[in-house]
Amino acid sequence: MLVANPLQAVQGKTPLAGAKFFDERTDQSETKARIIQKYFYAWAKVIIPTTKQHGGKIAYIDLYAGPGRYKDGAASTPLLVLEHAINDKDMCSMLVTLFNDASKDHSSNLQQEIKALPGIEKLKFKPDVQCNEVGADAEKFFAERNIIPSFTFVDPFGYKGLSLKIVNGVRAGPANLNRRISGVSA
Repeated sequence: MLVANPLQAVQGKTPLAGAKFFDERTDQSETKARIIQKYFYAWAKVIIPTTKQHGGKIAYIDLYAGPGRYKDGAASTPLLVLEHAINDKDMCSMLVTLFNDASKDHSSNLQQEIKALPGIEKLKFKPDVQCNEVGADAEKFFAERNIIPSFTFVDPFGYKGLSLKIVNGVRAGPANLNRRISGVSA
């Protein structure tokens, strides 16, 4: 379902299709979630060998995570990523996750869905679910930290708060780590 004015939605001036986005997973949403899950897994398999030598952590960050499940029961991206991680020995011991959504209901539902995942206790690092607007605080967080190698999913269509400063901060963290790993000072 599209918003009345996509330009306004991209600029954060109107909500995305009301609250109906998570009612039923569309074919496009399912395809997107599967692509992200598979791409994250492929990315992690490339990053993990080097990361084991330098701290042993990787991250999956989703700034607009949603409630975890669509109302029709289908799992959304955060749960798909966690389900895959639970079944991978390396990811169980290395994966740090940060899920955020501005909606208290979405964040609360996501937390409950994560707790209900079979095998979630296998993860060394408990998933972190937050409820915050993405804005200046996120810009500051990502700009000031050298974060661990991170796969960051930002899908802000219809939401406000995403800025180039956040994107650049996310990009800078792993790049700084890669420079340190290769012997170039950051």
